[in-house]
Order: sequence, then structure tokens, then C-alpha cells
Amino acid sequence: MESFYQSESKKSKIGNRIVDESVFQGNFIEYFRTKGSDIFARTQPYVDWVTKQKDLELWLYDKRTMSAPMAECKGVDEYGNEFYGPNFASADYMGLSHHPSAKEAAIKALTEYGIGSGGSPLAFGVHKYYTQLRLELANHWDVKGVIIYSTGWLAAYGVIKGLIREHDHVILDNLAHNCLREGASNSTKNIHMVDHLSNQAMIQKMKEIREKRPKDGILVVTEGLFSMDSDTPDLNELQQECKKYKAFLMIDCAHDFGCMGATGKGTWELQNLKDKSNVIFTATGSKSFSTNVGFAGCDDLNVIEYLKIFSTPYMFINSISPIQAATALANLRVIRGEEGRQRRERVQTLCKYARKKFEEKGFKCLGYPSPILPVLIGNEVVTKIAVRLMLDEGVVVNGIEFPVVSKGQARLRVCIMPLHEEKHIDVLVETFERCYKKSIEIFAKCISPEVAKKYGMEIPKL
Repeated sequence: MESFYQSESKKSKIGNRIVDESVFQGNFIEYFRTKGSDIFARTQPYVDWVTKQKDLELWLYDKRTMSAPMAECKGVDEYGNEFYGPNFASADYMGLSHHPSAKEAAIKALTEYGIGSGGSPLAFGVHKYYTQLRLELANHWDVKGVIIYSTGWLAAYGVIKGLIREHDHVILDNLAHNCLREGASNSTKNIHMVDHLSNQAMIQKMKEIREKRPKDGILVVTEGLFSMDSDTPDLNELQQECKKYKAFLMIDCAHDFGCMGATGKGTWELQNLKDKSNVIFTATGSKSFSTNVGFAGCDDLNVIEYLKIFSTPYMFINSISPIQAATALANLRVIRGEEGRQRRERVQTLCKYARKKFEEKGFKCLGYPSPILPVLIGNEVVTKIAVRLMLDEGVVVNGIEFPVVSKGQARLRVCIMPLHEEKHIDVLVETFERCYKKSIEIFAKCISPEVAKKYGMEIPKL
């Protein structure tokens, strides 16, 4: 089946170029660890590395939307190539960015308040939409209190930074998000990374710490849904084991809030977690609310009051604008209602359909059905070429590479919205199959097996 979408400009260069092996040298981590007294000059090697990829139009991080991020979207890449077609790159998990009630709420708040909050929450930056959102979030999560941040990243970072001191211990899943790692590393040196989804490793680490340091605080940090693998731990077991060792559990619900669970509370609702006495939740609105806002909820009101002063991203950053709060509030009400339930069920149905289609073609899909469908490719360069060729055919999807995922574990990160139809997924799968085969041919033509091996990039077999 040929794509019924067309790129509106020239095709990319990669199919007609011989690739110098230096393109495959280096990685983001190498260029992060720069040395030298000239802080400006030491950025040059990284820019040179990126420029080589841009010359082949394989640097795909600066695509821009030219229409609303709907199921079909118009966009343009950094090189001026325009495209139109199925959009599987926008993280709008509930498809609410264009919802009529949200737009109406935004317009009303704009008319009433203007565009800014005017200050931090502690310095006259709170408004009625902010207060109402805080109340309804607490009610939805069934917790006694909620604190609102400007973004989800700041919420996760701010909770750890606000509660943890240098003598405390933080136990983190190996795939914990950057905001969680940054919060921990900026709070204490006592950081313990454990194998992904290994409750046993977390329990063992809690036991070791508690035996040696009976008076120190322990915070166990995990996610409700890990976005790169679309999987989740046993949260009930973790919560109970934390109580046993007088530890506390933080669940970052960035990717499951609103879109998972019977009423959209998150995967902890799916797992029927009832005891929240030693749990603090964090989440973002950028995914299911379709607007930037972060928040944390806890059944202990003392924790919320403490964070208002000692969580620096709350105290020193302007609060969300009336427009953001009103939009989030409108979409929260959609999520909690019948329409929200239908949208969640629609995403589950579409994800299962997409997994079936990919697997029928011989591709490996990771994790559980959710708005995120990771499709494993492996080879980083093959992934970049395949994503580039797909964009040429009007299908936009994000490729994920090291260090966001492990080396040799590059993948597509397919974002599914309830606005998608089966025809969009059919085009996605068939376009990917065609472009994947072509990308292997290009890769094999551009680089010898010896050079591929040198850089740890095996040439995939068709």
C-alpha cells in the first residue's frame, strides 16, 4: 500500500550520499564531558559532529509543526522540507490539545486575567483557576493536598530537592527520568541505582541501608509508566515494603496520569493501590492535559506545606498562568468524565491494533498497551535513516537513541492518540517496513562491515 500522504518538498540527501565513517564517531555523553579553560571553544567539537549529521539531513530534533498536533499534521524540518501526514510524534496522550472546552476555557481566562500570573505562588501569583485546579486535582487523586509547579519536570525535581537532605538516601530505578536523577543528585550523594523494575533489588537496598543507617531517611523513586519501555513496576509490593523499612515511596505519574486507570489516576489505580500513607505522587500536564503544568499530591498535608517553602522550583518560579490553569482544569474534567473513559479505551484499542500490525511484520514491540508504543530497531544509524525516509513520505515519528536508551537499543517511540484511526496506523506500519528495509540497504552501502563493527553497529539482516 502506497502512502496517500505526500512530502511537499525535495527528498532528503541520505539516499544519494556516501557517508564518511566519522559521522558514526562519538556520542552525546562524550561531548557532555568537555574539558579546557575556554568554555565557549570546547563546544566546537560537538557542533562539528552535529553538522556532519545535518549535512545528511539526519539530525531530526528540530522539526516544527505548522498546524495543530492532531492525528494528521503539517510540519517542516530544519532543512526546509515540508511534510504532511500521520502524526505519531506528538505526546498528546488524550488528544485534548484542540478540545473545544479547553479552548473556550483558555479564551475566557485570557479575557478575564490576561496572559501572566504576575508572580510566584508565594508572591501573589495565585489566581482562582490555580486554586480550583489544586482542589480538583486533590479530589481526583483522592489525596488530602496538592502542590502545583510550572512543569512536570520541576514537580518531580522539586519534590526530591525539597524533602531530601545530604544524609538521606534515594533509591532509583535505572531508567528513572532525568528530572528524578537531577533531583536526587542535587540533594544527596547517597544515590543507589537498581535494575529496571527489580522490586527485589530495591527491597534489598532498603534493607541494607536501614540496617546500617537506622536514623536516615530513605526515598524509593519509581515511575508509574516508564516512557521508553512502556512498562511499570508492582507498586503495591513496593509501597508495602517501604513501610516495612520505614522508607517512603515516590511515584512519578508523568506518562500514566490521565490516560491509564479506570478514571485516569494512573497505573497505581490499575493496580488498586489503596494505602497512600507513605506515598507522594508527581505528574505533568504536558501529556494528558495538553498544557505545561506540574503537580504533586500527598495524603500528609504537612508534606505539602513544607514543600511550599523548601521546594525551590515552587518558591522561586512564577506560577502557571490563568490560561494554563483554566485549560488544565477543563481537560481534567474531560478526563474524569465519560468522554475521558472512552478516549482511554480508544487508545488501548489502537495500541493493541498497532502492536499486532508491527508484530505481523516481524518487528518487536516493548512494554504494555499505553499511549506509548516502543518499536525496537537497535542500530542507531539505521533508526535515523528510517525516520528520515519516513518523514520524506509524510509520516512523522520520533526515533530514540543513546543515551536516552542504551547503546544498540534505538527505537521508534510511537505516540498514539484517541484521534488516530486504523488507516493512520496501517500507513505507519507499511511505511516503516518499507523505509526500514531501505535504511539497511543505505547503511550497508555507506559503511563496510569492518567499520560498522568498529563502532559497535552491526549491519542488520533483512
